[in-house]
Amino acid sequence: MRRLILAIALLMTMALAASTTTAPTKPVDFAKDIQPILEAKCQPCHFPGGTMYEKRPFDKPATIVALGEKLFTRIKDEKQRAVIRAFLAGQKRSGNGSSR
Repeated sequence: MRRLILAIALLMTMALAASTTTAPTKPVDFAKDIQPILEAKCQPCHFPGGTMYEKRPFDKPATIVALGEKLFTRIKDEKQRAVIRAFLAGQKRSGNGSSR
């Protein structure tokens, strides 16, 4: 009986692990996925002609990588944050970091 319980527990654990793994998603594109979020929340200040553009130009991927999740002071939507996190993770994996 004890072996049966252990076997069932193991199968349930394996099934749970299989159901929580996600298939690889397509890479997040800065111009298509990130820039529209930033334009909606951070324009006009951080875009050409804005008062903060010289210091922190949000139309440059390197700026976003350098700031990381500090961007979230203005971006509250969890779906948008997830897209930005995916972009940051992709930059880290590809070795682009803030050099891009």
